[in-house]
Amino acid sequence: MTQRHKDLPLVPTPGLRPLSASSWAWLHDRTDWGYSNSGLIVSGGQALLVDTQFTLHATEELLAAVEAVCPREEIGLLVCTHQNGDHTWGNQLLAGTEIITSASGAAGLCHEMGPEQLTLLARSGGPDAAGAYVARHFAHFDFTGIKVTGPTRTFRGREDVKVGTVLVELIDLGAGHSAGDVAVHVPEEGVVFAGDALFSGAHMVVWSGSLSGCIGACQMLLDTGAELFVPGHGPLLDRRGVAEIRDRLAHVAEEATQYARRGVPLADAARRLMAGHAGRWAHPERLFTQAAAAYAEAGFSRVPSSTLAMVEGMASLAC
Repeated sequence: MTQRHKDLPLVPTPGLRPLSASSWAWLHDRTDWGYSNSGLIVSGGQALLVDTQFTLHATEELLAAVEAVCPREEIGLLVCTHQNGDHTWGNQLLAGTEIITSASGAAGLCHEMGPEQLTLLARSGGPDAAGAYVARHFAHFDFTGIKVTGPTRTFRGREDVKVGTVLVELIDLGAGHSAGDVAVHVPEEGVVFAGDALFSGAHMVVWSGSLSGCIGACQMLLDTGAELFVPGHGPLLDRRGVAEIRDRLAHVAEEATQYARRGVPLADAARRLMAGHAGRWAHPERLFTQAAAAYAEAGFSRVPSSTLAMVEGMASLAC
């Protein structure tokens, strides 16, 4: 990292951490499901927020911290990196703010599990592995009062916006972690808010069925030339950390594709991948979703793709 990013002040988490002259990150520094990072860019009496939080309470906590930097009413643009609830279910608290994401990301909204369905699954639990898995990771969240609020505008490719005097580049990463991921790049300050195109300290979950898309997104992030990356979950990353994620995904993709070509059943392949690639990162069961994506890209038609089917696959590995 260059001098501008060295010795960043540590703050209690969750907390708003300054990154550069105009950029802040709301960080949890934890890898549990549902605890996501957000971003803030402020300049000249204007502000851009990157993602909200999983619940209304968590989003209010974020916005209270933001008000120590700028008035809430200065937030004129909310960029959603993708449509997962842990990054968007607080959107309604920014009424009147323009909400933007990629066109492919917006199209994926109709496939997302809503707060009512997730609450029902989490609280019902059940004797099966999937029910127990959902209850363990999500039952403690309170989704009361959430009205899913989608984007008001979309874009394709790349789009530049100005926040005061600061140029911000929105990058459509395409399908990878989700049906459409977006990165927010502050070129003059070498900062990228990557959303769930990056997971720090935890294995990536792949909802889109495109593991190659995840690998390509990592390279697109590196190609920005940025030095500091805010992942969707976990601690900050430098260029080396992003390259490590890209390379790990590539190794998993190569091995999973070999299993697919040899006719190894997906569940068996996922277990082999977890045995070989779990390492010290959290949630190695998410390797099931990476294996499923590799199998789909290898031409296998009978690959689970629904959210519930993916959860069932992860739960079977977590047992």
